[in-house]
Amino acid sequence: MPKAGPDKLMELEALRGIAAAIVLLHHFLLLVAPRLHGRNFPDDPIALVRTPLYALVNGSAAVTVFFVLSGFVLTVRAIEQRDWKQLLVGVLKRWPRLVPLVVVVNVLSAILFLFGLYGNSTWFNIRSEPGAGAFEQAASVLGRAVREGAFTTFVSGTANFNSALWTMHYELIGSFLAYATALVLIFQRSFWRAMATGVIALLVTAMLLGEGGPYYAMPVAGALMARIYLEREALAQVSAVLKPWRGAIAIGVAALVIVLFGYDGYSKPVGFYAFAAPWSSPQTEPLIHGVAAVAALGLVLFYEPVRARLRGAMAGVLGRLSFPIYLVHLPVLHGLIAPIHTGLAAHSGSAVAATVAFVLFIVLTLTAAYPLAVLDERWVRYLREWGGLVATRLRRAG
Repeated sequence: MPKAGPDKLMELEALRGIAAAIVLLHHFLLLVAPRLHGRNFPDDPIALVRTPLYALVNGSAAVTVFFVLSGFVLTVRAIEQRDWKQLLVGVLKRWPRLVPLVVVVNVLSAILFLFGLYGNSTWFNIRSEPGAGAFEQAASVLGRAVREGAFTTFVSGTANFNSALWTMHYELIGSFLAYATALVLIFQRSFWRAMATGVIALLVTAMLLGEGGPYYAMPVAGALMARIYLEREALAQVSAVLKPWRGAIAIGVAALVIVLFGYDGYSKPVGFYAFAAPWSSPQTEPLIHGVAAVAALGLVLFYEPVRARLRGAMAGVLGRLSFPIYLVHLPVLHGLIAPIHTGLAAHSGSAVAATVAFVLFIVLTLTAAYPLAVLDERWVRYLREWGGLVATRLRRAG
């Protein structure tokens, strides 16, 4: 297989950062400008959910990009080198890789709750202990935050301290399924046999794992995309006949991605999306967004003009901050920004309040995300060194 290139594909770091930014806008508009967002007000003439522009603020669609990217990034090196030991080390590292930041953010959320900053927000389900003293109350809440962040969220998807963390369950289990798929793919020397095997794994995962099947299948799709990417030179020769229409095809794919990412299965399909009324539902949403996420990844990987634009100096910064931003933004929004916005709206009007709240939201989220990124970077470095030792021992044993 051809070499996959640099250790990090910076364009994918940029794509991950863009997805994190969309999640931020999604939650901000739901809180501050729900009629503009439109999920709960689809009949409002200004609702973005009526148009493909909703793709720019559809956080539900953006998280599917995270899942597909994870499957690709976690498996591409092992598939390239046909090294099953890398996959085993990846499995061993995956849960420890995710836990520390989730626990830290859960503890932060618990502290905001204990200070009474969440008010009546329905985005958190943190209960008090009736009759408990201040110390016992704090110990109980903090203890639950740690247990949930370390175990429960990953096992069952419970996200009482931060509703955005429902994705961690699918991130972990989906990663394991991606590793398993990659293990099969590295033993398939025939590209077409590998594609058939990968598609079967994708369909079985999506259909047999219950309501969450499409989410579990997205990292599997990422692993399949990794095999396709590694065969890109051979495929380029086969697809040379399409070269004159490459730009038109890319525009068509980009338009399809925007339309599919703009679909919302939780609101009444109206406006541009009125055609979706017969089959629109929360169950169809992840399937549609998953297809869009795979198409977006393909566009970034295989269409050089898009790829080049995403390789700028900010790509690494976006990638480095994307995971911490995703984890911390909701506690910042509801614990700090919501009360500030409410106070400003009562005295300065909704436009001023929304503008100030947005600027503060970005500044405070980045401020909170930076130390988390530093912690994450050091932790990943440690895990990489540990994984290297494990891989060395496996090779010696083999």
